Amino acid sequence: MERDDPPRFRILGPLEFRSGEAWSGIGAPKWRALFAVLLLNHGRVVSTERLIDELWGDEPPAKPANLVATYVHRLRGLIGDPDGRILATRAPGYQVVAGPDELDTVRFARLVAAGRKALADREAARAVELLTEALDLFRGPPLADVPPSDLVSTEAGRLEESRVAALGLRIEAEIESGDAAGAIGELLRLTVDHPLREELWALLMRALRAAGRQAEALAAYERARTVIGDELGVDPGPSLRQLHQEILADDARPAPRAAKPAGPVVSPAPGPSQLPTDIPDFTGRAGQVESLCDLFPAVPPGDAGTGAVVVALIVGAGGLGKTTLAVHVAHRLRARFPDGQLYVNLRGASDQPAAPADVLARFLRELAVDSDQIPASEEERAALYRTRLAGRRVLVVLDDARDAAQARPLVPGSVSCGVLITSRNLLPDLVGGRLVDLDVLDADEARALLATIVGADRLQAEPDATDQVLAACAGLPLAIRIAGVRLAGRAGWTIAALAGRLADERRRIDEFKAGDLAVRACFEVSFDCLPAACAGQPDPARAFRLLGLWHGPSISLAAASALLAEPEDRVADSLELLVDAHLLQSLAADRYRLHDLLRVYAAEKAAAEETQQDRDEAVLRVLTWYLHTAEAAGRVISPQHARVPLGDGQLLLRPPLAFASLEHALDWCETARADLVAAASQAASSGLHEIAWKLPAAAMSFFYRRSHWADWVATHSGGLDSARILGDRLAEAWMLNNLGMVFGLQRKEESVGCFEEALAIYRAIGDQPGQARAANNVAQACLRLHRFPEALEAARRSLAVQQRARDRYGEGIALGNLGDACRELGRLGEAIDHLERALGIFRELGDQHSEADSLSDLGDVYLAMGRLDDALSCLWASLAIWRAHGERHGQAATLSRLGLAQQRAGRPQEARESLSKAHFILTELGDLRQAAEITAGLAELTEAAP
Repeated sequence: MERDDPPRFRILGPLEFRSGEAWSGIGAPKWRALFAVLLLNHGRVVSTERLIDELWGDEPPAKPANLVATYVHRLRGLIGDPDGRILATRAPGYQVVAGPDELDTVRFARLVAAGRKALADREAARAVELLTEALDLFRGPPLADVPPSDLVSTEAGRLEESRVAALGLRIEAEIESGDAAGAIGELLRLTVDHPLREELWALLMRALRAAGRQAEALAAYERARTVIGDELGVDPGPSLRQLHQEILADDARPAPRAAKPAGPVVSPAPGPSQLPTDIPDFTGRAGQVESLCDLFPAVPPGDAGTGAVVVALIVGAGGLGKTTLAVHVAHRLRARFPDGQLYVNLRGASDQPAAPADVLARFLRELAVDSDQIPASEEERAALYRTRLAGRRVLVVLDDARDAAQARPLVPGSVSCGVLITSRNLLPDLVGGRLVDLDVLDADEARALLATIVGADRLQAEPDATDQVLAACAGLPLAIRIAGVRLAGRAGWTIAALAGRLADERRRIDEFKAGDLAVRACFEVSFDCLPAACAGQPDPARAFRLLGLWHGPSISLAAASALLAEPEDRVADSLELLVDAHLLQSLAADRYRLHDLLRVYAAEKAAAEETQQDRDEAVLRVLTWYLHTAEAAGRVISPQHARVPLGDGQLLLRPPLAFASLEHALDWCETARADLVAAASQAASSGLHEIAWKLPAAAMSFFYRRSHWADWVATHSGGLDSARILGDRLAEAWMLNNLGMVFGLQRKEESVGCFEEALAIYRAIGDQPGQARAANNVAQACLRLHRFPEALEAARRSLAVQQRARDRYGEGIALGNLGDACRELGRLGEAIDHLERALGIFRELGDQHSEADSLSDLGDVYLAMGRLDDALSCLWASLAIWRAHGERHGQAATLSRLGLAQQRAGRPQEARESLSKAHFILTELGDLRQAAEITAGLAELTEAAP
């Protein structure tokens, strides 16, 4: 059956909207809640009053209608609806206007209705298809990430009730289509989850009865009677009792005496049904399940079809649940392959993989070929296998294939068949394979899987410990399942107890073991299958071990080259071998990532097989490379800033990166940002304290330019500790000065203390340039604290020092501080003189970042003087520079001033647009105080509007 395009909005799970081919969530909880209310009332107008009630209940904020309007404006921008055609304004509120199939709940209802009609028309297979498509729209609990309210809770319950009803309807269709045995496992789980729903017990009894398991059907009735009696104090209803009586009558009826056959009777051989049992608590992977099912269209009876057989290849590292996913999908596809399902474990990751000839012989026997009729050669067996399957609708599941050569002879030739293959390797030479490359479960899927095994109530009772266990599992399904099994089997354990055992990385891998499930054994299979090193390239096994020593979330090819002390082209070959073995993930052409548990395993292997000296040298090489590359980027980003002393670089065995432009340097820093933070932390934990303070100092220009305040504070706080451990006074002052700069943006009182402490150290060690920088920063801190006379005096002292040292950049900064102080003291003419001199210096130096700052400050002074045209000219010029360089905080500050200038110039619509953009940027940056000030300005504009 052809499936329609996916809906545009979906709430059967977390709330998401589609933009092109990608799905996106809505980050702000209030926006998400508002959009959910509108989607739940799809096609109907929702009043502003009702939206306020849903969002804030009995405690609305001041001017809530303005906030609702702002949220709607933001949502329109987010979903690509600037004109309000989808999220429309309709008195007295708002309305979602979308097509009947653009919301997943509407599509779900349509498909269920069509499935119910097909079942009534005795088209059971068609009903299964329709209802399966409907149920696949659920990606988790409805409205899973929407803040609770009366409406949301009620609708979530209603939608979940609809899902269970549709599930029962599909199972009824499966029973009617002759697949009663396949439905039993799912019904057993459903009756546990919903023990008071008599219709599910009835379906279970019918399925068991149809499968010839009358005794179990009668036992199911007794369980239902006990549960319903214990919970409600009544007997089951008449329908369930009547079904019980019918099964009793069947069981008591004597079997008819078989007539003696007149001659030999040959019964038709049943189709093979070899699939392993589906896992009842299968959770997550909704997208992969849907895409895999879509690869295998339903074929009308008697239609042999033309073209190539569909081959789906599920690849991924050990423990990601490839087999579980394949078996689950195969069970979903049973109705499309009524002639049978073949399954084999090819043991490709073992030292004794299954021979294709042996598998073919087994398959042929399952296809009713006598043993003495099976050819001797693999080629002849494959030909007979394809002949037997020609025109038949059979699904073949090849689990754990080693390579394409092992799988290829087992692929049928008929398009009516389908093939599902799992492998730890990519099998690039398997012609026609459709690839599904598994990654770890996302946070919601991981939590849902653990809740299915352990119980949601138990997780809710210990939320922090649950988060710690899930973090240790790092999204690996095998690890989550082992953790869940251990908790489920130990009712006396708290989740915190398991979290404590998993906290120690040195024993974490050993903790992930339960019965015959073990993460270590899973990893060892992949590691032991690595090929030997080729001439001229690093040993992939050793590369894997050393990668485990790096603590960053990812690593570039250049950084890995430094870690291994080998040229990039040679290292690339080894890393690609690890990618093919799914021991390493390729994030981009030159960027890689180790799964967290694989990193722990790799580090264990390194500790066991590499000397301490080799391990220490590898860590030192990669951290030194990050330091020198960050400094190279910093010199391009802020050439006027004081640069960190690096020494002679003797330990740098691989060259750092060079940057031809500002954009190149910023792009690299942005890509490597998390790695830079991790490198600084690892340097400190490894006792490499000189790198631990120099690396943050080198990266500070980037943090400043891109407004990464949290990374700035974290790295420099650690750097300050390392500087003090070293007893290095210059390093200590450097870290204090830089911390004062970032604190000045939010923690203003702390910034003054940092600057004054840094200034005292610079004076004590006789560092004149350092004193000048710190004095400038003291002036800026006083400005932010509205201590304007102190700011003016500090700026004058700094200007004198800068002019004596002939530091033009420092002189420009001091003049800018003087201008700002004069502006605040009402000395506007002096302010313009100072700021224009600063602007000239920055243009002379080619420092566009500081030029934009000066232009914005000049615009502010002109605005105070009432020179609106001059103010607008300066502010637009400043904004153009900020935008060209992607500097977000500068954009927000200038847009805020621009909005005020536009308002005073009588342009309220332009003012509202500028302030809205500033508010959006500040909210994204987490600067809620300034964002709140802009909200007040927007409210004034709204009130003043005619």
